[in-house]
Amino acid sequence: MIPVLVEGPTVEPVSLAEAKLWLRIDGADEDDLVQALIVAARMMVEAEIGQVLLGQSWRLVGDAWPADELIPVRVGRILSVAGGRGFSAQGTPTAIAADQFPVFPNAIPPALMALQRPMPGRIYSGIEIDLRLGYGEAAGDVPETIRLAIRRLVSLWYEDRGDAHDPEAGLPPQIRALLRPFRRIRL
Repeated sequence: MIPVLVEGPTVEPVSLAEAKLWLRIDGADEDDLVQALIVAARMMVEAEIGQVLLGQSWRLVGDAWPADELIPVRVGRILSVAGGRGFSAQGTPTAIAADQFPVFPNAIPPALMALQRPMPGRIYSGIEIDLRLGYGEAAGDVPETIRLAIRRLVSLWYEDRGDAHDPEAGLPPQIRALLRPFRRIRL
């Protein structure tokens, strides 16, 4: 099933105040820049480790139910399942209650199962499952090592401003080393 972002996080793993303290910035002149760097750093870290950090709403969309009973969720830890829908050929949704999706958070990757599997009538995108993914809803739910990597990346970009490094080079080795234990490797 294809994951689709519905709504991003409402907070960042590192607050503007934390980043400014780390950067030793007193005034508010560069708040917009620092906030943009925090968002970019979070997104780059999420791409590097292969999972979202803070509570985000996602939708799994599929044409048919997987043959395997487990439905893998490859973009993050499952915080909750809001429910799902199967669509008829005419586009009429049949609701599937959240309690029909038991979660297996310790599976690699995390997975869920659909106890109720209405046959979709629509050829494409006939099934949708709404999820909340991430380590948690608060910045403190994100492991401190990941938060440190974000602060260091914000600092690097703030000091560098893109003049010295090749933008295609990716993350510096020190930041990659901090993130290595959290990476999801896909075979």
